[in-house]
Amino acid sequence: MYIRLLRKGSFVYLWLAQIASTLAVQLYKIGVMVVIFDQTGSTLQAGGVLVANSLPHILLGPVAGALVDRYPRKLVLIVVELARALLVGLSLFLAGDAALNVWAIYIVVAGLAIADAFYKPALLAMIPTLVEKNAIVHANSLVNSTNYGVLGIGYGVGGLLILYTGLATIVGIDLALFLLAALLVARIRLADVPALTHVRSAPDPILRSIRDGMAYLRRHDLARSLITMEFLEHWPHGVWTAALMLAFTTQSLQASEEFWGYQNAIYFGGNLAGAALAVAFASRLAKRPGWVIIVNALLMALLTLAYALSTNIWFAMFILLISGPPMAVRDVAQDSLLQSTVEGGVLGRVYATRQMLSMFAFMISGLLLAALADLVDVRMVYLLGAALYFVTAFYALAQPSMRRAGLSAREEMPVAEPVGD
Repeated sequence: MYIRLLRKGSFVYLWLAQIASTLAVQLYKIGVMVVIFDQTGSTLQAGGVLVANSLPHILLGPVAGALVDRYPRKLVLIVVELARALLVGLSLFLAGDAALNVWAIYIVVAGLAIADAFYKPALLAMIPTLVEKNAIVHANSLVNSTNYGVLGIGYGVGGLLILYTGLATIVGIDLALFLLAALLVARIRLADVPALTHVRSAPDPILRSIRDGMAYLRRHDLARSLITMEFLEHWPHGVWTAALMLAFTTQSLQASEEFWGYQNAIYFGGNLAGAALAVAFASRLAKRPGWVIIVNALLMALLTLAYALSTNIWFAMFILLISGPPMAVRDVAQDSLLQSTVEGGVLGRVYATRQMLSMFAFMISGLLLAALADLVDVRMVYLLGAALYFVTAFYALAQPSMRRAGLSAREEMPVAEPVGD
């Protein structure tokens, strides 16, 4: 199946464009966080990059989804890549200053996040139009596995580049990568791919399009359950922010900051291994994706509990290593279910809604849990995270649509008609 998939030129162009774009964004975020921390000595100001990266997704989610469904997704991706190139090109001037303007960097990061609010829904909604339905799980496995690999490489390479060459070099590399991604997307030939879903020829007004997308989501039990679960799960995800992990490593595990970095590397390695498992067992994953999501949610709760109770750094790192595969397999199953059951004309809005709610939960949770860690033992914060993961698992188990979900037949749902003007 993967050989056949890699013979599809249009999918390969999209896959390679995603690799180039993801690496560019990762390099830039790592570079600016290190530079800001070095120049200000403030963890809070370095953490401002997270806020600048999250707010655009929250504020623009519905509009981004409506526009992704309104215009050709190939065009959306090309415009996004060119906009990113323009933004990092602007950073060439910022990187040349002796004292970097932190607020200017926040603006550039926010601009990249605005572009990302359109990019991810368009990318994920485009996959089912480039491959046959029986190859969707394989396509998502391939995209996710390389994505985790690129994230891990980005951490290592970004750290070395910012240490030995400076931000200007990273910006130059990013500029080339974004332009390469735009050229790759431009080579996608949609005319060679049979249309899987009907998309309206006359676009609705933006507000009506947003309302129709929300109405569709309310009627689609499985998509609503998946997005609600993702929203619930991003609240306990807040325990895995860099600040909390650093506090847990140094205070609860009595280990050095060096081991904090090792834990992050090991976790990404586990994610990569999980995505590889999804690649190897894609056919089996397609049979019971709903149960894969439910079981992995329960595993994540148990593993977080084990991490919270760990007293040895080596045991903690082992827990992080085996936590990666369930998360990666779950991501493949969820994306494949959405792409296989949601009608193509609203898929961009569904993905944008998921992204908006997840970013909101993660940002607020990260801030609240960090504040809580200043009041109580950080180990208690991780125990709270484990309890919240159990709530998510029980929610998933209680959803009939998720228990019976499969990829054997497409669940066609019409776009909800507008209630009124």
